[in-house]
Amino acid sequence: MEGIKKPVIIREVWEGNLELEFSLIRMSVKSHPFITIDTEFPGTVVPDVKNRKFYDLKPDETYSLMKANVDASKLIQLGITMCDQYGNLPGFGSGACFVWQFNFREFDVEKDLQNVSSIELLKQHGIDFSANKMYGVRSKDFARLFRGCFGPNCTWVTFHGGCDFAYLIKALTNSDLPRDLGTFRNLLSHYFGNSMYDVKAMMEPFRFRGGLESLAECFNLVRVAGKSHEAGSDSLLTMQLFMKVKQWCLYRRYATVLRPCMPYDNSKSRSRTFPADPTPGSGVAAVRTLQNNTGGGFGPWRRLRRENK
Repeated sequence: MEGIKKPVIIREVWEGNLELEFSLIRMSVKSHPFITIDTEFPGTVVPDVKNRKFYDLKPDETYSLMKANVDASKLIQLGITMCDQYGNLPGFGSGACFVWQFNFREFDVEKDLQNVSSIELLKQHGIDFSANKMYGVRSKDFARLFRGCFGPNCTWVTFHGGCDFAYLIKALTNSDLPRDLGTFRNLLSHYFGNSMYDVKAMMEPFRFRGGLESLAECFNLVRVAGKSHEAGSDSLLTMQLFMKVKQWCLYRRYATVLRPCMPYDNSKSRSRTFPADPTPGSGVAAVRTLQNNTGGGFGPWRRLRRENK
């Protein structure tokens, strides 16, 4: 991936242009099957009563906490970025390329459960809750069009994306999340197939613990459209980062890191996201290989190692 060379336009999606925008997405799926998603939501509204750290939770406990929060809150915004294997975005023959930002109407900032600091942050980054409430997409209409849009050959990409998938599952099923992790994973496979990557988990063997912005900075990536905490912009930066990490891992011969992942795998991984079908011992072997062989002169690794000691 050599970088995005055309201007990027974030296409704002409301109820009034929902059908049109999904028709454009359907036109792009075959040629741009790599799909990055990012969501904005009202923050943590159901904290862990024991105040445990995320990494101390078992997968089932992590899922239960996520379920409690997703069930109790509503999706505000969804970003979708599509690209081909080289990182090229759809442009439909124009002089620009496009990503999508869906604005949902169900969340009522005046009365719905919310984390106040999270909502203030979203306001500061440009989300207009009154416009969402008046003109936003209805989840049932979104779900109807989404279900018929993407095929089995798509590859899905997130950054720490358990909640991203969870809010989509909630919208697609029009119900609360299932009680158990196994059923949730079955729904993931049903709607999204088995080709899913979590960029944060891909960096786990490098002991990276930062967020999207700090990891992008390590790879000298900058936002080319929008602002942080806007779902469209974050999905675009995640796609840029995925392509860069993929290129880096292949260059360094660390292909094991690129295996598809499934959120909340029943493993003891601190990342909660590991290969869905690993060969015996491949996870441990991959970590050892990465830790032993990556200490050379490659810039991003030097910064990651220094910043995460």
